[in-house]
Formats: sequence, structure tokens, C-alpha cells
Amino acid sequence: MSDPVDYITRLRAEAQSPDREEAFRADRHRRRLRRASVGAGAALALAGLATWLVTSTGERPADEPYAAAALDERLWPDAWPATTNLPLRGSPARTWANGAEDLPLPAPAAVGSLSRRQVSEGLLRAREFVVAANLDRMVLRAGHPARALELLDPQEPARARLTEHLRAPGLPDADPTEMFTRFDPAELTLADEGIRVRGRMAFEAGSVPGQLRIRADYTFVYAVRRTEPLSEPGPAPGTEEVARVVVRRQLVLLYAPAGSPGVTAGKLVPADYRRQLGNHDCGTVDGFVHPYFSKEAKAADRPWPVVDPYDESADIPAGPLRCTVPSRT
Repeated sequence: MSDPVDYITRLRAEAQSPDREEAFRADRHRRRLRRASVGAGAALALAGLATWLVTSTGERPADEPYAAAALDERLWPDAWPATTNLPLRGSPARTWANGAEDLPLPAPAAVGSLSRRQVSEGLLRAREFVVAANLDRMVLRAGHPARALELLDPQEPARARLTEHLRAPGLPDADPTEMFTRFDPAELTLADEGIRVRGRMAFEAGSVPGQLRIRADYTFVYAVRRTEPLSEPGPAPGTEEVARVVVRRQLVLLYAPAGSPGVTAGKLVPADYRRQLGNHDCGTVDGFVHPYFSKEAKAADRPWPVVDPYDESADIPAGPLRCTVPSRT
């Protein structure tokens, strides 16, 4: 062990040495070189990874996964096809309601000669019709929309017309998708967690005393997969593509409670109904919705205007189905 006095004397001598600052500068220089070499090595490693991704995947179109297997699916760009793993990835509908019980209704209030209770009954019937026509799993699987039709007034021609369209789709002006959402189960199956819905309802007194006029505006998003998957791989190994279709419906439903003249008590009358189907082959009229998958959409001739199917700022144009190409689904 050295003598304390000698140790302190040596420290003082080193502190007063003219070479002390030069030694510090040399030490700092060595540390900077070490950090720079580590950073350069990391950059080279990243460049090598990028080169591997390019050479291993080859050229891909902008809307197809690029080395998808190397990237978490939640981080895929929105232009890449969605899969059964995340059927609503990239869609604004992923946060919407996914069940009939989540569809809100306006607070009922007495209007005209109708009491608050009667208005509430009418709103509940209208919501039940919207659900039966667009969310009932049996109907979505091509089942007959019996409950939806049962809610309509049998004395009105609209019910008979819709029944005939379901019986013979494809005849002139006979397209059941005008009111009902149905998929051909031989071709398509709903993906798990593949339904979302958002919308609103409003009401006012009808033009006839004792009548309630209900306006409904709902947008439904469906993610479907092929019933028989193709032999070719999905967007990435081990994945299966889903197609999404966006269906917006605007309805005007008339309701009259028990005791109203000229109508069947508690039934609905569809006074107006419009629809817009995004990502649907409207050249095929067989009573079903036919969404395009990514490669089909690229190959199809769709000389229709491009619209945002989520844009609810304007009403759907009246008249027959207006074919559109969705800007996104």
C-alpha cells in the first residue's frame, strides 16, 4: 500500500501536468470513433436486410404485400388486402357497432296525435326491420327474409313486390339487393368479426293523422372470405384474403299503431328505399351481393365513377342502383 502523502503529491503533479488536456482530447477521440463504428455497423445491417427483402420477394404491385411475412400484419399499409386474421384492418368501420343491440335509437317523444309510447314502438319496429334485412345471419347466408317481410303491411304493394323480386331475381327491375343483404353461401362465408354497422334514425309526424314517418340511414360493412379458398397463397404465407363490401341504405318507413284507419296495425310501409353498394359486381343480378377480391377488382372492367363508400354527407341518388367503384373499403 502506497504512502498517503506520496499518493496526494502524485495527484497534484498530474493535475498540473501540461500534457493533461491532450490526454483528455485523445480519450474523447477514441470514444467517438468507437460509437461511429457501432452506428455504421447497424446501418450496414439494415441495408443488408432491405437488400434481402428486395431480392427475396421480387417486384410486387403497389397494392400487394411486400415481404408481408416479415412484417406484422397490423402494420401492413391499407392498400394491401385484408385477411381473415384482421378482416377489418385499415377500415374506419373497425370501431363501429357489431351487433343489433348496439344500434342506437333517438329518444322517443310525442308527435302529432301519437304518444311517446307509440313513437317508441314505431322506432323499435323500424330497427327490427333494418336488422332483419341486413344483419340476420340466416338472411346473410341467402335465407328468406321472412321476419323482415312480416313486419311490412300486407295491404301495401311494396311487400308483394319485394316477395316477387326474391322469387324471381334478374327479371327487369327485380333486384332483391334493393332492400336485403344476402350472400351466396356456395361462394362466400362471413369472416369472424366481419360485420360492422353505423347509422342514425329520425322521426316526425306523417302526412296522415296518426302516422309516424321514420327516416333511417345506415351503413353496413361486411368482410367475407371464399367458401372454398383458392389453391394460390393469400397475401402472405398462411393467410387467406377477405373482401369487404360497404352497403349504405336510406329508408323512409311509415308506421301506424293499432286503431289507425287504412293500415294494418303495427306494420311498416316502405315509402322510399335507396341503396349504394361499394365493391359489388352490379352487373350480376341474382339476388346476392358479389364483392370483388383484390385480383378480381384489378382485372374487372368497371367504367363507373369512383366514390368513397363511407361518405355519408349527401343522400343516395334516387332511382335504380348507381354503379360505383369504391375508393376504399
